[in-house]
Amino acid sequence: MIIWIASYPKSGNTWVRAFLANYFSKKTTGVFDKTYGINGFPREKFFEGIVDKELIKKNPFELFKYFIPAQKKINENNRLHFLKTHNFAGSFKNYPFTDASNTCGAIYLIRDPRSVAVSYAYHTNISFEKSVDQLLNDNHFLINDEFYYEARLSWSIHAQSWINSNWPKVIIRYEDLHMDTFENFKKILLFIKKFSSFEVDDEKIKKTISICSFNNLSNEEKKKGFLEKLENINFFRKGEIDEWRNVLPKNLIQKIEKKFEKQMKELGYL
Repeated sequence: MIIWIASYPKSGNTWVRAFLANYFSKKTTGVFDKTYGINGFPREKFFEGIVDKELIKKNPFELFKYFIPAQKKINENNRLHFLKTHNFAGSFKNYPFTDASNTCGAIYLIRDPRSVAVSYAYHTNISFEKSVDQLLNDNHFLINDEFYYEARLSWSIHAQSWINSNWPKVIIRYEDLHMDTFENFKKILLFIKKFSSFEVDDEKIKKTISICSFNNLSNEEKKKGFLEKLENINFFRKGEIDEWRNVLPKNLIQKIEKKFEKQMKELGYL
C-alpha cells in the first residue's frame, strides 16, 4: 500500500523525503542517494506494460485514466511504499488520482501560499506575477515529455482535496516543521507507525534531522548536484518562513489573500 508524501511544490516535500529516506535507510550512501529512492508519481516506469507511451504523447491527458492501474501494479508486492506527489487528490474527468484500495495514508505538507509563490518563482526562474498566476489558477496542469503529468490546480483546491480526503492523513505545516522540527518529524513517524512495525527512536530522529539540515542539503547540492533542480538554479535556496514580506509586491499579496482568505484563516495564515 502507498503512503503519499503530498504537497504543492516548494512546501517541504524534499526535506521530508530526505528525512524519511535517511531515517529508514541502512545504506551508507549520501543523503541525496537515499532520497532518490522515494520516487515521484507519476513517472514513466510505473506505466510500463500498462499504456503505450506514443498514445500519451499524442494525448497527454489520457495518462490520468491509468493512475489507478499503475498504483495497483506498484502494490503487487504487498509492501509499504512511500511516493511523492504534487498532484491534487481529486478526480480528473472522472478518473480519481488514487483510491482506498491503493492508499493507506498520506503525509500532507502545506505552506503559506505567499511563501510558495516566492519560492516557486526563484525555483523556476519566473516572475512573481507568473508564479502567483499559477498559484491562483484553478486549472493549472504541468505536462512534459517525461511522463511528468501533474494536475495541481490552485493552492486552495489542492490543499482542500488532500485535507478532505477519505484516507488517514497527517497534516504538517511547513512553518511548524521549521519552528519545531523534532516534534513534527516525530509526529510523521508516529503516523507511519500505524501501518508498519518499527521503533520511533528520539536519538535517531535528532541524528537524522542533523544529517538532513537545510545547510547540509544545500552543501551536498553544491558538491554533488541534485537531480530535481533546474539548470543553473539552486534547489535549496533559503528555506525561510516569511521572506514574502520583504520581496512580494503588495498587489500580489492582496490577490493571494483575497482568493485564499477562507482557507488561509482556517490554517492560521491570516
